Amino acid sequence: MTPYPILLAPIMRPLPWGGNRLKELSEAEAVEGPVGEAWIMSKRNGAVSKILNGPLAGSDLGEYLNVFPDAVGDAYQGTDFPLLLKLIDAADKLSVQVHPDDAYARRVEGESGKCEVWYIIDAAPGSEIIAGLADGVDPKEVTSGIPDESLFRKIHPVAGDVVFIPPGLVHSIGAGILLCEIQQNSDLTYRIFDFGRKWNGAPRQLHLHKAADCISNYSNDDIENRRFSIGGRTDPSIICSCEKFTVKKLLSSNSKPLSFEVPDDRFSSLTVVGSESGTELYAGNAVIPLSFGSCVFFPAGTGNIKISGNAFVLISEI
Repeated sequence: MTPYPILLAPIMRPLPWGGNRLKELSEAEAVEGPVGEAWIMSKRNGAVSKILNGPLAGSDLGEYLNVFPDAVGDAYQGTDFPLLLKLIDAADKLSVQVHPDDAYARRVEGESGKCEVWYIIDAAPGSEIIAGLADGVDPKEVTSGIPDESLFRKIHPVAGDVVFIPPGLVHSIGAGILLCEIQQNSDLTYRIFDFGRKWNGAPRQLHLHKAADCISNYSNDDIENRRFSIGGRTDPSIICSCEKFTVKKLLSSNSKPLSFEVPDDRFSSLTVVGSESGTELYAGNAVIPLSFGSCVFFPAGTGNIKISGNAFVLISEI
């Protein structure tokens, strides 16, 4: 048996601010209550993506990598799987929060920090994203425990926007936003405030002291420089090229099928963020049907991939 592209099943994550749109994903498990996140490529304790196709169907991404340890590629020298991919449906606004960088996370939590990028799939009119501190605000002001949204910089996203969230940037996703998130494989979030809401009958924990240690006061230029810290500004298909990952947005159509290469030294992953029925992916002899939310892991050295049909896809690599 040789390594082959695997179609992954979403892992549904009920959350108090979630909605119902992710319940419609193909192969989604039935869950009660609002679903805030679908983890579409995950290798974390208690949350490992199941495989839907091929000889290893029914097993999971961790077992696949045990069988094919070279599938990640030698460009990555870490020990933990490097990426976590999500779809997020914010029916209500998320907590205002911040993520630590690698140095702080390893020292305090014993794992990697969290850098992420969002691709906005849909945004209701008037929806907002918090991304950073308002001009003149001292980081100490936002960890007082008193909710005050005037302390933050807000943007009004539309479909197709890209928002980069480096470690230390205070942020929140507003109500009415559906997005795809590409991030380091970390689940570290320090909540600053959560609008007084309860989950399972109790307020969710805040992390004010740790948040105060981690907040950075980025300018817009600082954020963009981090977003393109390893180049890519001149290639319109590249929406992020930072030290942790590179993400491209590519288009396939009936009149112009998409073709791209998976390199020899690293894996790639594909996420469908928009598609019509009948979209298919071809890799060697494999044919994989695609729909909104589909996620495919390509082992290093897969080579040429083709997609037919109308679709927007994100290609993520380390």
